[in-house]
Amino acid sequence: MYEIKNKEIILASSSTSRQAMLHNANIRFKSQPAHIDEEAIRRSAISEGVSIADCATLLAEMKGGRIAVTNPNAFIIAGDQLLDFDGRCFSKPESLDKAKTQISELQGKTHKLHTSVVVFLDGKRIWHYLSSPIITLRSLSEVEIDSYLDEIGNSAMQTPASYQIENQGCHIIAQFSGAFYDILGLPLLPLLGFMRLHGLSSANKIIEP
Repeated sequence: MYEIKNKEIILASSSTSRQAMLHNANIRFKSQPAHIDEEAIRRSAISEGVSIADCATLLAEMKGGRIAVTNPNAFIIAGDQLLDFDGRCFSKPESLDKAKTQISELQGKTHKLHTSVVVFLDGKRIWHYLSSPIITLRSLSEVEIDSYLDEIGNSAMQTPASYQIENQGCHIIAQFSGAFYDILGLPLLPLLGFMRLHGLSSANKIIEP
């Protein structure tokens, strides 16, 4: 089990994908979702001219800051992901009908997934990283889209792209560039590299960056 000596690691998220990545990396952590009005913040920021990429970092920072208030001595990891389609921002669909609309717009086309991670330590924001992998969906018929959504059900509402690449999303994706972890929702490799600089270790052995 990997940990940072004398520091509790907190993931400021209820995302099953982000939790699974840290679990699979054998990180000792706990999950503590940050309750903020993401949609209101996103709409306000973008209406004021904040880029979609910067908005993803802003949302992650606000989540981490919320958890840092009540956990001032912890190593806090917060993340966010927004879909950028020709300058339009897609967030998690609130219904399967909305998911169908989003996939219908994205089918046969290319989009970016701005994926951010922010770290707080001892109550202060100390690091952030942003990745923007590029994904192209296959050209899909309405029947194929309906069949796909019937298969995945409500999980379509868990990601801004209405698909999960680690599961049946592979059936509608034509190609992608960028790190697989980043598409899942967390830039895991840069994050682990930063954590090593702060003493991430296993069995009391320091792991070199």
